[in-house]
Amino acid sequence: MGADRPRFHGWTMLGVAIAMGIATMPGQTVVVSLFNTSYREALGLSVTQLSAAYTAGTILAALPLSLVGKAADRFGLRIVTAAVTLAFAGALAMQSRVDHVVMLGVGFFFIRFLGQGSLGMLSGHTIAMWFERKLGTVHSFHALGFAAGSAIMPIPVAWLIEHHGWRPALLVLAGFVLLLVMPPVLTVFRNKPEDIGQHLDGDPVEHETHDVMHGGPPPPSDPALTARQAMASRAYWIIVPIMLASGLIGTALLFHMQTMLQAGGIEGTEIQAAAAIQPWPIAFAVGTMIAGPLADRLRPSMLLGLSPVVMGASCLICLAAAAGFAPEGWTVALMGTGMGVFGVSQAISVAVGNPTIARYFGRTHHGAIRGTVTTLMVAGTGTGPLMAGAAYDLANKSFTPILIVFTAVCVPLAVSTIWLRPPAPPRVRDLTPDPDEPDPPGVAV
Repeated sequence: MGADRPRFHGWTMLGVAIAMGIATMPGQTVVVSLFNTSYREALGLSVTQLSAAYTAGTILAALPLSLVGKAADRFGLRIVTAAVTLAFAGALAMQSRVDHVVMLGVGFFFIRFLGQGSLGMLSGHTIAMWFERKLGTVHSFHALGFAAGSAIMPIPVAWLIEHHGWRPALLVLAGFVLLLVMPPVLTVFRNKPEDIGQHLDGDPVEHETHDVMHGGPPPPSDPALTARQAMASRAYWIIVPIMLASGLIGTALLFHMQTMLQAGGIEGTEIQAAAAIQPWPIAFAVGTMIAGPLADRLRPSMLLGLSPVVMGASCLICLAAAAGFAPEGWTVALMGTGMGVFGVSQAISVAVGNPTIARYFGRTHHGAIRGTVTTLMVAGTGTGPLMAGAAYDLANKSFTPILIVFTAVCVPLAVSTIWLRPPAPPRVRDLTPDPDEPDPPGVAV
């Protein structure tokens, strides 16, 4: 970069977006699940009751997400991010006061809506406002930050719960969210490059594929499919179910980690659960750094089918651990191996699926299309824990049947990618951009 040109602020905004993604952790299943035994003991709940409260809260949390997107359009990302961060911290503080299953469900709604949903979407939207050509690679760095948070946070949170109790731990997490996000929002946050005289990707001039999210006309090469047209295409129903399955199965595994370890014949403490979960984000980080750049160079059909294949293998490994097949003293290690394999599968689905949606369907109606994906993804992450919890209780305290079902579902998903091709552009393009809505979280759990 020449000496007369200022440093591209997008890289600073990538750092802010990563901080925002890490701050979603108290609303992500990887951390929420560590409180499950405490919730069940304090409120006298069964596995199915706890799962139902989480499912109801998560699915309902998907409904108002479009309002957050509209607010960001009207008031700007910076203002809305600040408001969501403050509200999320308040919701975590309120969660420390729950004493009834209904209050617990309401609390799940707020922490999932504000943390995993809203703050996660705003984090993804932030990088989409600063990068276009490099979006696949930047998405991989963004996901790396999420993976780092997922790897680092469970152990200290588990320690807090074990040594100081679950209610004080939630208050500490509320303070963590405020300290991580509010300082950069108040100092270095900028809504988009045009606000400071810069351009997408740090280019010296606006490039030809000017993103319509930034006020330019749709480029001639943009297929400009509307959300309705995208959802009518075969490609949509090949890509999205793989991403949905990744979120659904992953959330089920994470949410019931303590119970799965207990089914495998060990105590299933918070520390053990955190140790079993830790390989997942590490593998996800490594996989994303490989799959992200490959997604910028290879056809999606060559990569996306690997995700359900590896996902099915992870379910079988977790089944072996939860069914008590691990040698004595190796249950946590075997479960951790299964979660590490799952991390690879999820890295492929995220790093390949997200950029493919933008490239296959165009960016003119990108916000509306990603809004449909967001709703399905969040609904999937809510459904997974209830499916697994109810199946566990119905199968006489066994996770074997549901994990076999999860494995079987992966087979048609993998086969379907044989027919993955870009959809034919519409005969008449609708070139009126939809009001932009933010990208969904890079990882929906």
